[in-house]
Amino acid sequence: MPRLHSAMMVIMAALSVSTAQAGSQASASLTGLTFTLIDLNPTDGVEASFSFTNAIGSTSFALNAIDTAQGASEGVSSTRSGTFSFSRDEWVSLTNANAHGVIGEEVLAVSGVANGPSTSFNASVSTGSPSNYYYGAPVNLSLSANTLLLIDSQYDLKASANNPSACSYYYNCSTESAKATVTSSLSYNYTGSSVSASYNGVETRSLQAVAQGGTTSYVYVYDPLLGYSVPVYTTTPSTEQFLEESGVLRSVFSNSSGLTQSAAFYLSASVTGSATTPVPEPASYVLMLQGLLLGGWALARQRRAKSATA
Repeated sequence: MPRLHSAMMVIMAALSVSTAQAGSQASASLTGLTFTLIDLNPTDGVEASFSFTNAIGSTSFALNAIDTAQGASEGVSSTRSGTFSFSRDEWVSLTNANAHGVIGEEVLAVSGVANGPSTSFNASVSTGSPSNYYYGAPVNLSLSANTLLLIDSQYDLKASANNPSACSYYYNCSTESAKATVTSSLSYNYTGSSVSASYNGVETRSLQAVAQGGTTSYVYVYDPLLGYSVPVYTTTPSTEQFLEESGVLRSVFSNSSGLTQSAAFYLSASVTGSATTPVPEPASYVLMLQGLLLGGWALARQRRAKSATA
């Protein structure tokens, strides 16, 4: 029995590993947000400073998980005026899909997993006022005169798609996909003290992973020995992807005028993913384990019988 118990522990571990590898997963985060002030004119008597206008811009949080095969879905969302106007750490969780999001003063992070037929997830967190090329976004960031502001955040992206089921036809393939994205933007436009400046910068980093099942196709090729065409088969193996990237996003606000100036600043992180690979139902696992138990019991009984007759 000890041997059988050990074997069952190994089998359970293998099942849990194979299940964890199915489908799509993604995560995106912006952490360690830092604001560095540089006084461009230390003799002007103006102390270098910045501030956010809480009445402008917004902080948003949205999570969704869908399991169409089981007719289940779950979502949560929240939006409030202001930049970094609230903190939150939330999960939405289904049997075969989940999403997670965190928003705080120095972190924006989201993640999700889809693991089964017709499952998907999407999650996003953002704060600030999105910039645009027409400088029409409401400004939410103020900077003192003759000051340079550097805004840095560490980003980490991961996206994986694996274990797709085989294609039934070359044109009918299951596809798992996952995408992770982070964005930092800053725009300003001012005129004052004989100085004019305008800037619109958007820094976006994104990863997308795709997995597709293997295919077998054929073409007919004439065989001179047989005197007719025969099928020649070509097998294309399945593809899987695991991608990751990290770095720093930087926004630069340069106010070289003698007056306080404003800008539109924005940060966001988002993930999406979907899966089509079937995952064995719990009943399937029970039947499988029952068969393994019976097989192990029969093998142990046979060994005991041989030992008794030896």
